[in-house]
Amino acid sequence: MANVTMRDIAEKLGVSIVSVSKALTGKEGVSEELREKVKKEADRLGYRYNLGAKGLKEGRNYNVGVIIPSYYTDDTSNAFYMKMYQCVAKCLTNYDYATMLELVDTRMQEMMILPQIVGDNRLDGLILMGEYMDFYDLSMETDSVSMDNISAEYKMTEYLIELGHKKIAYVGSINATTSIMDRYLGYRRALHHYNILYREDYLIEDRGEDRLFKELALPEDMPTAFVCNNDEIACILIEKLEKMGYSVPEDISVTGFDNYPFIRRNASGLTTVDVDIAMMASEGVELLLERLNDKRETFVRRVVSGHIVIRKSTGKAATEP
Repeated sequence: MANVTMRDIAEKLGVSIVSVSKALTGKEGVSEELREKVKKEADRLGYRYNLGAKGLKEGRNYNVGVIIPSYYTDDTSNAFYMKMYQCVAKCLTNYDYATMLELVDTRMQEMMILPQIVGDNRLDGLILMGEYMDFYDLSMETDSVSMDNISAEYKMTEYLIELGHKKIAYVGSINATTSIMDRYLGYRRALHHYNILYREDYLIEDRGEDRLFKELALPEDMPTAFVCNNDEIACILIEKLEKMGYSVPEDISVTGFDNYPFIRRNASGLTTVDVDIAMMASEGVELLLERLNDKRETFVRRVVSGHIVIRKSTGKAATEP
């Protein structure tokens, strides 16, 4: 029923609107039995509670802030974080929380300037996306949710090795984020496990100090496969390789990470790792609500698994002449 009112609930239960109001706002004057009946009927009909009154009674604003560093949205990679934000907002709506988004630029971070939504003191909780979800810091005491990057990239590198590849490069600036570092560690672990020599010239930087993508400097001795830290840089690499006269995957295989097939024109055929964004959002919201409700004192780091999606950007290693 659209636009359900207290009158609708009262008519369904055969009670007065005043009784319904008292039951929903926690006021005295109705029995606990009736209060429960009113709440159940309200939920069944889809009634939207007056969060202002509810928050005033409970000492809450029912607002959660989401902060994303602006350099995560300065290129098309913003699709990943905007999708994650949408999932977080949807989860919080189920608990009657509104979501407020703000981008933080590099200057604000360097000068330790608080975002406006924090300064207004209207928030019950805060999610730092890219720093809380899909990120962790072992030196900080804070809850976090991240992808199981090490295991996922290990499996991806292992898959390439099983295809016969031994000259495998990694594309990613490992000091840019913990996610890129962990994916690199998974790649290194697979090389070590299969006794494949690691080469320094096969670590290819993809970002500058501003954390935006930069021109890729490829090694003279070309690898037969590239493991990229995300889908977008994988697509950029494929375009570069094709301009250089290479064919993917006949000459060189390329893998990505995130499974965002619409992030660029050529992403639909990319072998990649699927990231369960909805699960990460759900886990993050659950941790935040536990913290708000004082259900625990310890800090928790949760890890969400992913799986490889095999498409046409990878193939067996070409036979060397």
